[in-house]
Amino acid sequence: MKTLLTKLVFSAALVCAAAASASAQFVALNDHLGVPVRTKSYTDVKGSPFLFDDWVRGSVIVANGTKFEKVNLMYDQVADELVFKSEKGETKTFVDPVKEFSFKREIDNVVIGEKVFRNGFTPIDGAKPHTFYEVLVDDQTKLLKRTSKSIMEEITYSSATKVKSFETNTAYYIARDNKLTKIKNDKKSVLAALGNKQPELETFIKKNMLDLKKDEDFAKLIAYYNTL
Repeated sequence: MKTLLTKLVFSAALVCAAAASASAQFVALNDHLGVPVRTKSYTDVKGSPFLFDDWVRGSVIVANGTKFEKVNLMYDQVADELVFKSEKGETKTFVDPVKEFSFKREIDNVVIGEKVFRNGFTPIDGAKPHTFYEVLVDDQTKLLKRTSKSIMEEITYSSATKVKSFETNTAYYIARDNKLTKIKNDKKSVLAALGNKQPELETFIKKNMLDLKKDEDFAKLIAYYNTL
């Protein structure tokens, strides 16, 4: 059963990535394909505005279908903006709109995980068409995760000094035909959003002891739902 679950989640997460790769045109990423990043003021803010604190190699697909691979990327979750390191070491944004990007985490050249982000969904909760979501399950019914950061100011006890830090906000969505339904990562919310197959899903949760607070288990449930 564990082997089946692993296959379900792995295949669901990579369906779109494979389809996009099949139709994408591979081009070397040159300096002229980016523009310098506008200066952002994150001075004296505790924490990091980025998904990862350092450059991570990844792949990018832009609006015209061109795909760039093995690019040094950073994802600013405050600005919701993807940047890359140019050949000259400059930090730049892409000239063409980015529609999808992914990070592969590697240890000794072995891929241990991948994060895929995509935009183009019908806006909800103040989002925009270019807002990026992490795709946890990519099938007829998708599971999306939106993580954004904002700068929070607070005055510490017995001090008039304001301390600034990055606050992380996370939301989950079920997507069908690019339309999103916001859900909580708990059983009641998920079963209500899916609307059918509740007995089968409840049995699956119990049998596999799923903890829906964990993204991996949450993804397993939605991947299983797509097989029913």
